[in-house]
Amino acid sequence: MAAKFTILIRTFGTNLSYYRDCLESLNALSFDDWELIILDENISNEVQWTTEEMFPEESRVVFRKIKNKHGIAYAYNIGVHFASGEYIVLLGQHDRLSGNTLDVLNKKVQDYEIVYCDHDELIDTNRMNPHFKPDYNEELLRHTPYIGNFLCFRKNLCMRFGEFHEQLNYYPVYDFLFRAVETKIKVGHIAALLHHERSEEILPKEVKEKMLREYGTVVLAHLKRKGLEASVTAEKKERFLNVNYECDFYKNHRDEYLFLRDKGVRLRGKKYMQKLYSVLSQPDVGVVGIRFLHYDFTNDNCGYIFGNEGIAYPACYNRGVFQTGYENRVIIPQDVSMVDASCCMIDSKLYRHVGGFGANLDGRDIMLDFCLKAKEAGRRVVYLPEVVAYRRVSENISTQSSNGLIMERWHDQLKAGDPFYNVNLPLGLDNYELY
Repeated sequence: MAAKFTILIRTFGTNLSYYRDCLESLNALSFDDWELIILDENISNEVQWTTEEMFPEESRVVFRKIKNKHGIAYAYNIGVHFASGEYIVLLGQHDRLSGNTLDVLNKKVQDYEIVYCDHDELIDTNRMNPHFKPDYNEELLRHTPYIGNFLCFRKNLCMRFGEFHEQLNYYPVYDFLFRAVETKIKVGHIAALLHHERSEEILPKEVKEKMLREYGTVVLAHLKRKGLEASVTAEKKERFLNVNYECDFYKNHRDEYLFLRDKGVRLRGKKYMQKLYSVLSQPDVGVVGIRFLHYDFTNDNCGYIFGNEGIAYPACYNRGVFQTGYENRVIIPQDVSMVDASCCMIDSKLYRHVGGFGANLDGRDIMLDFCLKAKEAGRRVVYLPEVVAYRRVSENISTQSSNGLIMERWHDQLKAGDPFYNVNLPLGLDNYELY
């Protein structure tokens, strides 16, 4: 059954050449059941004239002049109110969509209430810098707005948990997204470059600082609603947040966790136990792992990625210690499918609930099996890069018999692919590389 989409575009400070480019991409959409609502906050009428020129006598295009300029959230709320489509699509005024975007969305929204996709950047007429994203990643979203500016969602979500908060100037969409996922809304990801985002002009320093402060405010409000105490600090250069969870001292909760540490593993720095427990103490977290380095100052692993054949590959293997990795993968905490068993912290109740480590497994399969059981039990596996350890030799690779058992136990999950990796990126030891 085909959905109907309402595309919302808020225009303000519009570059008419780029705006025309955006409308041309909509005119080329192969899916027909859509309407376009332009929410214009420009002083002049040039956007209206351009729209009428591009879509003469087009009943699917609605133009609304917004006289009271209260920001993007106010504009979106007006657009949602007048939308006739059951799904809302938010699109930047200078961006483009691929011709098949709504066709792909139409298939995906049958199973999800919010959908996002991969995107690349438009620099003049060139498409550059592809952003290949994981499936919904709660820990990653708290640290960086990785989903981007393009979002599709059911219109009735605004009735269920409220409209866009109009006091927010830069991140009302992310606040909306956080409030949605807190109610267990299903979020779907399309691993395809359907959205082409026009690279923004260089922003003034004060604007960047305001954006980071507002993002921190949105994240803290989300954590408070989740019952989590935390503080945030901004990494201004990389534009992401450090979220520091606060909890009781770990020594008072020794019966609540298992701390695994192999012989020969040397941890760097202090308070690593407190840092690990502060993440593990979240009710939905079952396992917390760390970043491993070789003694030649290259990465051993930043968690693991599993392939369809049941083999676990170390993420960002052999990258330099000072490299941040693709999309800052090395240095940002995030949900992963598997961490290194050589040093990690596990919730003891979860360990008992899933029956501990699986029998007749060896090598990396032991932890892969356990982490898949943790996810099946509704618990997250988190990679925490600020806790770092060294070792000379990596753990043994799994045997063929062990791999056969893993494939038998987790066939469907493995064939579906790692949800925290992107199929458009290469798999194997050269993961997170663009060629």
